[in-house]
This record gives sequence, C-alpha cells and structure tokens, in this order.
Amino acid sequence: MANVRDITTKCKEGQVQEAYDIAKADFVAMPTDVWKQRELGWALYYMIKADSEKGDYTKLLGHIDELKSLSQLTLTNDNMIFDNVQFQIANYIRVHIPFTDIEASTKLSTFFLKLKDYNFKSSVGHSYLLQSFLKFGNWPEMPDFFDWWNLDNLTSGDYTPYVNQKGQKMMTLAERAFIANSKALLKLNDLGRIEEFLPKLDILMNNHKEMMYPGYFYGKLLLALGSNSDEALKVIIPFVRKKTTEFWAWQLLSDVFTDDEEKQLACLLRAVHCRTKETFLGKVHIKLANLYIKRRQFNSARYHIDAVIRCYVSQGWRLPTEIDCWIHQPWLNSTIPDGNAPIDYMSITNDILCNGAEECIAVVTYVDQTNHKAFIIYGKEKRTVQKLRFRVQAGSTLKLHYITDSEGRMKIISSTRLQLPSNLNYAKYVEGKIDKRDDKEFAFLKSDSISCFVSPNIVKKYDLKNGDNIRSLIIYDYDKKKDMWNWVCVNAKK
Repeated sequence: MANVRDITTKCKEGQVQEAYDIAKADFVAMPTDVWKQRELGWALYYMIKADSEKGDYTKLLGHIDELKSLSQLTLTNDNMIFDNVQFQIANYIRVHIPFTDIEASTKLSTFFLKLKDYNFKSSVGHSYLLQSFLKFGNWPEMPDFFDWWNLDNLTSGDYTPYVNQKGQKMMTLAERAFIANSKALLKLNDLGRIEEFLPKLDILMNNHKEMMYPGYFYGKLLLALGSNSDEALKVIIPFVRKKTTEFWAWQLLSDVFTDDEEKQLACLLRAVHCRTKETFLGKVHIKLANLYIKRRQFNSARYHIDAVIRCYVSQGWRLPTEIDCWIHQPWLNSTIPDGNAPIDYMSITNDILCNGAEECIAVVTYVDQTNHKAFIIYGKEKRTVQKLRFRVQAGSTLKLHYITDSEGRMKIISSTRLQLPSNLNYAKYVEGKIDKRDDKEFAFLKSDSISCFVSPNIVKKYDLKNGDNIRSLIIYDYDKKKDMWNWVCVNAKK
C-alpha cells in the first residue's frame, strides 16, 4: 500500500491518473482509515487541478463531489487540501466562465452549493475565490455568498492596491468586495441585512480613509433605510456634513431630492465643483446634462457633455449610452458650452446642511491671528473657539448653524454676518463714561448699573482717557483668572 507522500510525488511527476488509481484501491481496501482518505483526497485535488486547467466542468464537479464524500477529512485537519481545491475552483471561474456564458449564474450557484458546507478562514485561496466571484455582480446569490465568505477573512494583502503593467494603481480587493456587497444588498433591499452590514462598512471607512467609494455606498445604504425623503435626510445629512469636500457625498444627497429639481441641481453642481479627478465625475456630469436638457438649457448641458467626452476619450473608455445618444441630437452642434452655474448652488446646499442643526447669534470677542482662531460668545455663558472660513474681527456678529458632537463640542455648519439684534442678554451696545486711573492701563466703562471691564488693549487701541463718553459693544464673557462671567468692553466709539 502507498502513503500520502507516494501519492503526491506521483502527482507532481505528472502521473495523476496512476496516483488516483492507487489511492482509490487503498481507499476501497480500508474505507474508514483517515490516512487512506487523505491519499485519495490529495489525488482528487490533482485531478481537480487538471480539470480546472482544461476547463472540464463535468469532471470537475464529479471530482469535487467525490472529495466531499470522504467523511474522515475535515477542514481543520486537512485545510491544505480544501484550500487548494477552492483555489482551483476560483481559477476555473476566472478562466473558463466568461460574461457571455448563458449558464454562468447556474455554474456559480453550483460551485457555491458545494463550497458553503465549509467555513474557510483567511487564505490566498479564499481571497482568490472572492476575486473570481466579484466579476459577476448581477449573480442573484451574491448577498448569501458574502455572508458565507465573511469579509472578516480579508487578509492584509487584500487591502494593498494592485499596480498594473501600465503603472496604474488599481482598487484593492477589500474595497471592491465591500462595494460589491453594498450593491448586492441595495439590489436585494433587505433592510435587516443592510442594518447589520453598515457597522462593518463604517469601520472600513474610518480605518481606510484613502478609499473613495465605501463612503458613497454607506450613504446609499443609509438612504435605502429611509421610507421617505424626510427620513432619508435625517440619516444622510449628518454624514454629508462630515464629507462636504467629497463629490460622492453631494451626488448621494442629490438622490434624496428627486422630487425637488432645484435642490437636486444644486447638490450635483456642488459635487462637480469639488476638487476631484474628472475620471470620477462622469455620472455627475451626465446627471447635470440631463437636468439641463429637461430645462432646455442646452448651452449648460453641452458643457457637461463635452466634459464627459474629453475624459472618456482620454482614458480610452467607451462613451456612456446617454452621451452617445446626445451627440447625435441636432441641438448639440448649434450650442456654445456654458459652464457658469445658473443658480447659487452654495447657498442652497448650505441651507440643506442646516436641516436639523441648532441656530444661534454669536459675537466675536477676540481673534488669534497667528492660529486663525476666533473666540466666540454664542449664548448666555456659552463660549467657544472656532476656525472660521472668512475674516472676522472683535465685535463681528454672526448667525451660526451648528451641531454638537458626542463630547459636546460645537461644529459650525454655516455662518453668515448680520447686525447685532437688540434683544440679546449676552451682547449689546451701551453708552457710558470711561473711569480710568492714571496709574492703571485698564479702565472701566460705567453705564447705568453696569460696570464693564475695558482691557489695556482696548484702552490703547481707542486712546481712551478718564471721563471720555463712548458708545461700546459689551459682551458677557468669561474671566479665566477670576473664574467668573463679567461684562467686558469689545470696542469703543467716542
């Protein structure tokens, strides 16, 4: 009788059939002996390898079934056999099942049926199997396949970008897998499974910020959970607030406003004006062109059609169906491209982001020019320090929309200048007289029953002297040294 080494040696020497015959005879003689089953198992692996390379689907299935019938073999103790077999199945799918194969879906389902009895762990073979299935995105069983394959089995190598022969960096297997899983769940529209998958996608986004599209599909899945546009906005807007510089966030938000053309157009315009490679913006340009054509704004439509054509031609890509149709329309050649936005898309989109945010009137008390930070009072005994997108000075009054994070910190969504309202209890204009001693650099402003501290900087800046009558903006601010709130003078006019 032979042993496992004898069988594998013969197989490696090309004597696969002879090795199989010997192993089969040993197995028949001792069918319950685990080592005889291992002999046959290895011989069957090499038979499966030959079937995969030749593309013999019928023999491949037969040999897989025979391997599965060896009841003493387990994934724990014989992992190398089974892992090698899934690698050969993956190779068969990649090489011998083209997109044009009308039986592709049936073949994939058959292989999946034979594999799903095993709980494979991370390995090169398991990753290769995933890669081979990914090219069939419309396969109906894809959600079940992902549940079985388990994306926790992705290896560190699966998160490493592949560089092709042209030197182009390709999307990682991990990113492709999460995207494909997202697409499969969106197509299935199983809300329970979507809710279960979202935390995994959230972890991927936080750990791999270099990945472009997982965040987009995270939003799409969130959108799928909303039963109407208002509910969708509640889950989408907080996400978009974090990704205001990402085009796909605005593209996603535009999907919420299918019944509001103005807001949809504004979101798409903001998307296309993000600093993003043109290779990513094809669908956004097409959506914009479609909206402009509906509005009969053909010059604007032409601009976005031309942008798609330039990009796709430069990349050697086939033009999208919509573009191919539009370039044959009579109006196209009689129009001049116009890239000017016909609406104030920034104001519209900023207003959208304010949906559900808190609102306040804030007054700037001090500006740190070095660090570009503004010290702000935004309510009675409410103080914060923020970096603002435009220049302000002490005394500037702003209308803020903001949210607070889990630690209570303010994040400003939008800010606009305005005149100070007369009804604030933490900031107001008063008239009074300066009370200053000659031996002190600071002073006080006496106004009715209020005594306001005037800092040395304000005294020097406005050349204030004892007895001066002034009008001043005073703010109820925090005194760190005294650990208390007091009225302080921000500016002065004699």
